[in-house]
Order: sequence, then C-alpha cells, then structure tokens
Amino acid sequence: MKRSKIKTILIGLGRICSSLEEDPFRKKPCTHMGVLASEWGKDRFEFVLGLDTKSEKCESFQSFWKEKTEIISSDPTKVTLPKSIQLAVISTPSAYHEEWAKHCIRQGIPNLLIEKPVALTESGAKRIQKLAKKNNTRIWINHERRYHPSYQYVRDQLTTGKLGNLKSLRASVFTSAKNPGLAFSKLGGGPLLHDGTHAVDLIHWILGKPKLVDAKLESPKKNSIESRAVAWFRSKSGVDVFLDVAGERDYFQFELDIHTDTHRIICSNDGFQFYQSETSKLYKGFRSLVPYLPPQFPKPETANAFIGIYDEIFQVIMGNKNTMEGTLSDNIEILNLIESIYRRKQ
Repeated sequence: MKRSKIKTILIGLGRICSSLEEDPFRKKPCTHMGVLASEWGKDRFEFVLGLDTKSEKCESFQSFWKEKTEIISSDPTKVTLPKSIQLAVISTPSAYHEEWAKHCIRQGIPNLLIEKPVALTESGAKRIQKLAKKNNTRIWINHERRYHPSYQYVRDQLTTGKLGNLKSLRASVFTSAKNPGLAFSKLGGGPLLHDGTHAVDLIHWILGKPKLVDAKLESPKKNSIESRAVAWFRSKSGVDVFLDVAGERDYFQFELDIHTDTHRIICSNDGFQFYQSETSKLYKGFRSLVPYLPPQFPKPETANAFIGIYDEIFQVIMGNKNTMEGTLSDNIEILNLIESIYRRKQ
C-alpha cells in the first residue's frame, strides 16, 4: 500500500532552509530542504513549492535542488498560498515570523514549522497562539537540539537521576560578530534573542521555567541592541543557572556545562564530554572527576536533529502520535524569560 505523503511548502529559502546543506563539514541533512530531499524525507513528504521575496535566493535554490520556486511579495497578505498544503515551513528572517504564521493559519494550513524565535516578542507569540487555537493549527518551533539524540540522552539521564542530583548549569553562546549590537539591529532583537534562544530553550527543557535572579546587558552605544547578555536564574528545585551570550569572539561556541553532585557533563557543538566522581589519584582522601563515555550514549552517525523534528511532525500528522516537543506554550515562556533579561537593561 502506497504511503500518503505530506504536501509541504517552504517560505524563506535562505541558510537554514537550504544553503547550509552546501557546508561540507555539517552532518546531513542540516536544512529543511535537505530533509525533504533526502530518501527518508521523499518517502514521507511531498515538496510543492519554495517561496522567497528575493530573486537571487529563488534562483540559487532552484539551481541546487532542481525544484520549483516563486518570488513573492514581502507582504504576506498579498500572497495566495497553494491549495491542499498540509505543512508550511517558515524560515524567513525572525522579524517576519509572526505575520507569515498568521497568514498561513488564515489560509487554512493545518500544520506549521517555524524557525526560532517564533516571534520577536512574547505578545507576538501569544497572538499566533490565539489564532492557532481558533483554527486548530498545530505549530512546531525549530529548537532542533530538543530532537538531537545526544541532548535527549543527557536530559533523560538528568531527569531520572542517573547522573546524580543537578546542582548548577552554565550556558554560553558566543559568536564571531565583531559588533553584534549593530549586526542584529535590522532584524529586531539582539544575539540573546537570535542565538541565545537555543540555550534558554534547553534550560527550560531540562529544568522547567526558572526565575530570573539578576541580569545585565552590555551595548556598544546607548539604546542599541546588546553586544552581550549575562543572566542568573534559579529553578524551582534550587538549581542555579548562569547564561552568557555575546559576540566579539574569534570563534563560535555553544555549550552547556552541567554539574550534579556526582557528575559533570559538557554538551557542546564541539562534542559531548562526561566525567564521574572516582577516588582521586591526585589527592589522598579526595574524589576527583574522571572522564568516561557512557556505553548507551548515541553514536554520532545515528544523531540527526532535523530528522528528529520532521519525524515527530510526520507521526503527529499521520495520527501515530499525539504529543509534541517544544510547544508554542513552551516558547511563550522562553520569550518571557528572554524579555525578563531585556527588562533588566542597565
């Protein structure tokens, strides 16, 4: 029996939608179109059309993928979307997520996958939520690390207490933007919103919504977008969380440094490291953290976050699953946490 495929359109044909697939170092697929064009994706999804406001992006997409594109107006209300679409993927710049989401809902598309952040503000996300509830629209937000087997393993080990009692968590996101306060200014929101949202999402995913204790933002000049944001949160269970998001580095780094009473776990774009408490070989009468690799830790070749989120979308739409990760309600709380930091600006 032939499997029914999910008719899908892509709105916004830039890096995360398409062009990152040309990076020779990234594990594939690493973009939305990369998933849809894979053998796995072709078996489950039917690509219908790619849409973008810029002709050069449409041409580049069409040249690489040999698929149909269309140049559209930057005003979503002037765009008529194809009929019978079951899934719309919104990967436009962040400033346009809200309007495109609302337009897709009004056009009757029942499922949306929206790049992070879902909107520039908590109030914007709530407007999407209100309209989605009215129209029974399901919405996923692409905080893809939630769907990465390695991160899922760490979270499961922490929540079940197999790695001890969680004591503290430090999250850092550093970019090479020399002046991020200006680099992000045209997009609305700074590096905290555009890059730091991944770290805030993981904090929320592991600990629930923590409470802000203190925060500070640094800006290149008065009233400009921040170049650095630092924050201290505390979870309901008393776990202290420290967040540091900044540019002006000569590298890119994303890292969680997690300490329990018996273990240390580093989750990074550079890889995962595990340490456990053992009798010290350095100090008599002490215990030290010693590196080890859990035998159940997912092998790198089996880990792909993009396949993970699309698999969940497929299973939910086909009626095989009724639970969703990274809900819109979660993302409203994530935006609330980010805005609580912005409100502390000094």
